[in-house]
Amino acid sequence: MEVLNKDIEKISIINQFMKELLSDESLISKREIYDKYKEIVNQVQPIDFFYLDMYKEDSEFTIEEIKESAGKFINVFHSALSNYEPSGYDSTLFSYFLKENRAIERELDKLKPYFKQSNIVGNVKEIIKGFEKLFELEKKFIKKENILWPSIEEKLPSIMPLKVLWSMHDDSRVVLKNILIALKKEILDVTNVVFLIGEYYYLIYGLNQKEELILLPVADTLLSLEEKDKMYEESLEFGYCFIDELPKPKEDKTEKKIEEGIFKTKTGSLSMKEIDSLFSYIPLDITFVDVNNKVKYFNNRPERHFPRNPSIVGRLVKYCHPPKSVEVVERIVDAFKNGEEDFAEFWIDFRGTFLYITYYAVRDNAKNYMGILEVSQDVTKIRGLNGQQRLLDWK
Repeated sequence: MEVLNKDIEKISIINQFMKELLSDESLISKREIYDKYKEIVNQVQPIDFFYLDMYKEDSEFTIEEIKESAGKFINVFHSALSNYEPSGYDSTLFSYFLKENRAIERELDKLKPYFKQSNIVGNVKEIIKGFEKLFELEKKFIKKENILWPSIEEKLPSIMPLKVLWSMHDDSRVVLKNILIALKKEILDVTNVVFLIGEYYYLIYGLNQKEELILLPVADTLLSLEEKDKMYEESLEFGYCFIDELPKPKEDKTEKKIEEGIFKTKTGSLSMKEIDSLFSYIPLDITFVDVNNKVKYFNNRPERHFPRNPSIVGRLVKYCHPPKSVEVVERIVDAFKNGEEDFAEFWIDFRGTFLYITYYAVRDNAKNYMGILEVSQDVTKIRGLNGQQRLLDWK
């Protein structure tokens, strides 16, 4: 695919430029380094970032270290990258990704008049309301993490840039919560609030910029219009930040049928339609990861605690989790595969509910490993039960 063409000589020179720019041992100024490599810097394309040493899977840099320099390099390469930024997109999906970013920035702009130190104390309630609205950005993050990235990660030479973006998503989630905690304190630390707000704005504007200069141009070229239309249809389940009116997807006239057949065991038999309905109603979130570590199935409950959509089917399970969780996921997979363990459990407070999350090694009768069953259950009510209820009560 043409978009993945690698100019080895150019990549090598850019790698050297980046090393020199980051080096504390350099005896020449940053300006001199830039001038030395100016010609090659002006030839940088979005796809180059997926080949650079810093952004390889086996990068010597940690994700935290990459994030520290990400903004610097975007600024350095901004002019060259802007030449590849499309004036528009042929798909509803990518057009609305851009519209969503502009809608988010308008919401951020509305709050700016309150951020002078003298204005914050007198407008705390309005500022809190404004930042509480920004939890809507979760819609954007979910679409990127669960729809766009699964569709392109196997087509890219490295997914490290995606891991960095996911980590930035998580950073912004944490900072937003910290802003609201700081604003709701009885004694307001205005200096800390201003610092946190600045950090949040830098993160969100930076994410938008990195998406529009690098991620979206590359992803748009990698995906067919048919793929993008299908992804747009999936995206409607989550919606778009601060956008209410969305175009309906092209009508799919293909009738979706559940395969015929009967599932029979010594404990009974079920039709495929019955199985599909049972899994949709069971009060548990279920995900099955197969022997090759790929997501094979999830039940489609409307009340799911963690978002799932068809794009994750066939995706490596380690890519379905934020970078900070991957090590734990891989430990569980390895222990189950090696027969060292069969069960793992966690319990967490999650958006006002208490979740009990369990992992089971699935094995056949000969104890051969088949995969992992993940089960999540809201046990908030169960934890609060006491006494007995023996009579029917539908009140």
